[in-house]
Amino acid sequence: MVRLVKGAYCDAEIKRAQVDGMPGYPVYTRKIHTDLSYLVCAQKLLAANDVIYPQFATHNALTLSTIYTWAKHAGIHNYEFQCLHGMGETLYDQVVGKENLDKACRVYAPVGSHETLLAYLVRRLLENGANSSFVNQIVDEEVSIDSLLTDPVDASRDSGGLPHPAIALPRDLFGGERANSRGLDLSDETVLAEFGDAFSTFGKQQWHASPLLAQAPQATATTMVQTVHNPAQRRDVVGHVEEASKEQVEAALASAAEYAAAWQNTEPAQRAHSLQRAADLLEQHMHELIALAIREAGKSLPNAIAEVREAVDFLRYYAAQVIGHPNPVALGTVVCISPWNFPLAIFVGQLSAALAAGNVVIAKPAEQTPLIAFRAVQLLHEAGIPPAALQFLPGRGEIVGAGLTADSRTKAVIFTGSTEVAQLINRTLAKRAVLESSDIPLIAETGGQNAMIVDSSALPEQVVQDVISSAFDSAGQRCSALRVLFLQQEIADKTLTMLRGAMQQLRVGCPDRLATDIGPVIDFDAQQQLLGHIANMKASAKQHYELPLPVPRNAGEASNATFVPPTVLEITDLAQLQREVFGPVLHVIRYKRDDLAKIIDSINATGYGLTLGVHSRIDETIDFICARAHVGNIYVNRNIVGAVVGVQPFGGEGKSGTGPKAGGPLYLKRLQRNPQANLGG
Repeated sequence: MVRLVKGAYCDAEIKRAQVDGMPGYPVYTRKIHTDLSYLVCAQKLLAANDVIYPQFATHNALTLSTIYTWAKHAGIHNYEFQCLHGMGETLYDQVVGKENLDKACRVYAPVGSHETLLAYLVRRLLENGANSSFVNQIVDEEVSIDSLLTDPVDASRDSGGLPHPAIALPRDLFGGERANSRGLDLSDETVLAEFGDAFSTFGKQQWHASPLLAQAPQATATTMVQTVHNPAQRRDVVGHVEEASKEQVEAALASAAEYAAAWQNTEPAQRAHSLQRAADLLEQHMHELIALAIREAGKSLPNAIAEVREAVDFLRYYAAQVIGHPNPVALGTVVCISPWNFPLAIFVGQLSAALAAGNVVIAKPAEQTPLIAFRAVQLLHEAGIPPAALQFLPGRGEIVGAGLTADSRTKAVIFTGSTEVAQLINRTLAKRAVLESSDIPLIAETGGQNAMIVDSSALPEQVVQDVISSAFDSAGQRCSALRVLFLQQEIADKTLTMLRGAMQQLRVGCPDRLATDIGPVIDFDAQQQLLGHIANMKASAKQHYELPLPVPRNAGEASNATFVPPTVLEITDLAQLQREVFGPVLHVIRYKRDDLAKIIDSINATGYGLTLGVHSRIDETIDFICARAHVGNIYVNRNIVGAVVGVQPFGGEGKSGTGPKAGGPLYLKRLQRNPQANLGG
């Protein structure tokens, strides 16, 4: 038996391909092409009637009549039609029975509980309620019979076989403004083979990073060279980095101050062209950058692809913002300090925003991930960004970061990282502001105790899906990752049971393998802090669960990786957490419906919150939470066929693979003393 069914959800497939930056679509973008394809497949099934029993599932009268006529002329009787229970009854009343066409029709009837079948019912309503659906059109008196009986062959010939002109290809998603970043289809064997060939080289290569200055310092100093290891296999040396000295910091500041006016007076279109060229170069070197993200930062293959794509999107996005606009009044020298968890995307996002607005940039990457940032700056220089407009200073925060932020030639700071470091920078700039009698903008994005509130109306299946993604993707190493899950007690047991089952599908391991879902944490210090926290919390947790780590082949291998098991800890009070736990650790707290206000108060009491998730089908609950929670972004899932609606989007961390497409400002101005200040002056 072979069942032939017309596909549904072509809109979802199209949107997914756009988001993933695919070269085209895996489905037809014209309904008529789907109808034609169905008939072609039907012919092939009928032609193989000696070995196949065809089952034609359709509610389309023209499709049914065509198949019936073909089979009758060919003398084929060994086949059947199919329909859904409660649908197509008027059509099949004229098909079954000896007084009619005398063809069998198998009826599919959904069987199960209300909660199991609700999503199925809504899906069928969406499919058959669509304007292009035959079931919908046949009851529409404004649709003529001739229109209903349009021959798919003739209609497809009239279209030239071309895709629908109103549906842009993924590359053209943003029209004339900018090109969408290119993704990689990991289900395509050709793509995998190409990446495998590239990784055979880049998986062994070692890179060397060093300061990139417009002019070398007059005085020479001894520099420190650090080795960069693969966190998934510490014996794998990814490369070496030469850390910047105080003399090099001084030289960079002097060159930046000297060149600031020239770069500000450069035509915005010229600056934009260089950024666009840099985006193209990043895509050309995608395999190398992906390999670096995997080996240096421990990112999984999908996350590494998203890392490069987001960097490309930032370059094109900010380039588009300045084309055709008056030249903004730039601030001067902007210091960009980026994190290790998005070592390319946020690094490039910071500096591209500043460069586009006419500022000169001194970029300091995270100490753990200088190599991929170094390659990005090399490509930006190759694209036409002058070395004096963009200088690169890898090194320690106490030397490079502190030296740059304390200097009067630094006119603004962009920072992403821990709240503690952000506060240090804020205090430094506050002291300078008093001494220099001027405002010094600080644009900072920090983490926090990101929470999700789930009430009893939520669908556990969707809750678990979102929790798995938010808490454990990137090994929980995102500023926006879920840290605390509040479950209303009525659904807590069921949701936790389902969560445990879903976690068992995850695979922890080397991130260069497709089977891996979760890679290592960034370094040994992070690993030990997380393992210590897990051990301490287990003693007081009501219950806990963790995934097993990959079994090492030998004892030496076990000590040369920084994996942390994805862990769920059920605790009683948010106050038990003194600081953000930056890794794959989820804390669960049960609550009573009447205690919702107290839950929100406890979240607000933790300080700054970057994100808050809400799962509820009750508008009053959603409004209540949104009105009281003090967080940067609130994401609401109303549990309606998986639809997610963003509420009160004040800005925040760009999501992997989407970048500025998510909308809102690039960074939350958490510590910026002058909210009106911006990089464009």
